[in-house]
Amino acid sequence: MKKHFAVLLCTIMLFTAVVGCSNNNAGGNVSQKDSVVVYVSDIFSMLNPFATTANSDQYIFNQVYETLAVVDDNGKVNPCLAESWEISEDALTYTFHLVEGAKFHNDEELKASDVVFTFNMAKKYPGKKNFIDMVESVEALDEYTVCIKLNKPTPLFLVYLHEVPIMNEKFVTEAGEAINETACGTGPYKLVEIDFATAAKLTRFDDYRLEPAAIKDVELRYISDASSAVIALEAGEVHFMDVVPSMVGTLLENPNFNHDLRQPLNTSVISVNTTVPPLDNKLVRQALTYACDKQSMIDIAYEGYAVPARLQANTNCFGVDFSDATDFSYNPEKAKELLAEAGYPNGFDFADFGITMDVLGGSFHEKIAQVFQQNLADIGVKLELRNTATPDEDAQSGNFALMNQGLSYRADFSYNVCHYGTVGLGGNNFSQMSDPWVDEMFKKGELETDPEKRKAIYKELIEYLVDYCPSIPIFHRQMIYVWAKDLNAVAHDSTVHPYYIYEWSWN
Repeated sequence: MKKHFAVLLCTIMLFTAVVGCSNNNAGGNVSQKDSVVVYVSDIFSMLNPFATTANSDQYIFNQVYETLAVVDDNGKVNPCLAESWEISEDALTYTFHLVEGAKFHNDEELKASDVVFTFNMAKKYPGKKNFIDMVESVEALDEYTVCIKLNKPTPLFLVYLHEVPIMNEKFVTEAGEAINETACGTGPYKLVEIDFATAAKLTRFDDYRLEPAAIKDVELRYISDASSAVIALEAGEVHFMDVVPSMVGTLLENPNFNHDLRQPLNTSVISVNTTVPPLDNKLVRQALTYACDKQSMIDIAYEGYAVPARLQANTNCFGVDFSDATDFSYNPEKAKELLAEAGYPNGFDFADFGITMDVLGGSFHEKIAQVFQQNLADIGVKLELRNTATPDEDAQSGNFALMNQGLSYRADFSYNVCHYGTVGLGGNNFSQMSDPWVDEMFKKGELETDPEKRKAIYKELIEYLVDYCPSIPIFHRQMIYVWAKDLNAVAHDSTVHPYYIYEWSWN
């Protein structure tokens, strides 16, 4: 007996974004103003969607590519390139029925073989491991039917599909190495040109399977200085931007602009390598956590637009319950007591262990690090800061001791196995922790189908992780989006999928 879903509505609460393919009325007629310029805060790196984790690249992919299913801001899974699917009783076999007539930008029609090719391609790249590691096989049953078998039940599998853009086999094969510099999807916009250091230009794909986009031309423009970007917004040269809190000024009260504040699934953290002395001592990690004045960091680094974090997940994530977890609120005296218990009654100098803290220079992360440096000095611990240009590479390889950065999570705590489980080593488990009990608890939570029992499993696990201090969570920040008053724009909760220009139009 199979469970059939013509339009599956998933109850997993994932606050990500919804693309145009789940809103057939998002486009509409072309308005008089036919172009839009969107500010991007980082340069572009590459256009192979499986080989990059840069948000700036993702902003292009969100307009150019589509996925089998998408997830809206309410956590509901909606059909996209798959119009329906069935799930076997053992939750190991998913049969997807593709929409017919969807075209890639090279005029090739979407076929099941493209889906098979996409998943086989994605498996070669570590960046997608968290989303497809459970896939055992992918088979085309006919031109428009795909069977995906899993090696274990995965409650979030349909959610993870939102992170796997479907590629055209012919285009990728012919492009070869050039796939890093070009793009071809089924989305409402196609790539016209890109200068990786300045801008990406897109135009409406007139053969899009739904209504054509209301706005014809799109420029994603990199501006290196945030204040210059605000000036460009005020001058009408940029129409939409995410604004760092220090640049907000009077923008939110300016009648020439609309704005929206979103709460993304993102945590600013100080990553800790728990395998190197003295950070391999839990008492030391706990002391550093108590010493951390998170509210000052919020006020100084993010102008108050954030809330303190207790883990790399918040209560907007299914299964997160901190009610009985250790409270590590700012307490320098408690920090000193723990240092003494750990054998450092007079504090210590991290330099004696060959340790500095790697910092993303010129960002709000640098301000966090500066406050943290002073917090540690207040309890007798000396720490030098060092700018790094390769934070992701260093963190994934374990080639660091302390580093601050931002990390995304999903709205089901099971995703955090990549942050705290052994499976995440070499990926997003920057703490380098490998604890069999933690691995087993994540596995139990993943296999359990009763929501209340899953919550109980994760509650116990979270209490353990909070006490273990595998990292120092700082805050969950708000994203501030501002745009021209005549632009009907929509912003979403995800830092990876913050906007889909197909949903926009001009008055």
